[in-house]
Amino acid sequence: MTGFNPWIYLRRVAKYIVFYAIIILLMLLIVYYTSDNRSSPFWEAMIPSDNRTKLIILIVAFSTIYPFLGFSRKEVYTNRFSEEDKEAATRIVSESGFILISDQDGKMVFKSKRITMRIFRAFEDKITLDYHENPLTIEGMRRDIQRIANHLGHYFRGVSDDQ
Repeated sequence: MTGFNPWIYLRRVAKYIVFYAIIILLMLLIVYYTSDNRSSPFWEAMIPSDNRTKLIILIVAFSTIYPFLGFSRKEVYTNRFSEEDKEAATRIVSESGFILISDQDGKMVFKSKRITMRIFRAFEDKITLDYHENPLTIEGMRRDIQRIANHLGHYFRGVSDDQ
């Protein structure tokens, strides 16, 4: 797990620009086609020309900021990490709605089980658990890794209390 990767960041920005543009366009289409007054063209009725640039700036700004706020890395301290702990970590992450897609070189990678979650997260739902050194490092969407890190921390505190 290295530091900031600009290519991953730029990929996320591009995905979110497309994703939010599509979502906003779909919402505007729904409003336009369910309204009674359709006398003017869609673009003029829904997005007046002076507001188009503001909408584009809003989408780009939000898409630029969200990858910094929505993704993070968290460390979970443990005294050891055995095969039994690996199985427990896999179980904890799978209970949060993720499936293991790879486990190699001390790194487990998970993705969401549900396709709807993957779509609404613009396929940026990957969680990486790096266990080749202490502390364990979890990387992914902030809300998911906070929950998983808390469960893993609780598990490892319980295991160390038993010893």
